[in-house]
Amino acid sequence: MLAVSDTEEAMRDFMSAGSFEFPVMLGGDEAARAYGVQAIPTVVIIDAQGRVVDSLIGGATAEDLAEYVAELTPS
Repeated sequence: MLAVSDTEEAMRDFMSAGSFEFPVMLGGDEAARAYGVQAIPTVVIIDAQGRVVDSLIGGATAEDLAEYVAELTPS
């Protein structure tokens, strides 16, 4: 997940509230452009091979993120 314009503290609070353990990249405008982000919030889902598999414009709930992680996690 890419966090743009968030503080590290805000990102850590969000992650701990949802008990998430996947990697999050803190970035700015350059990172957002690299992933084609045109609106904030947008969640970019990247698989273990580094491929963008989806993006959610308008953000995501904790349930949305948990579902994506479950789909991308090998059984």
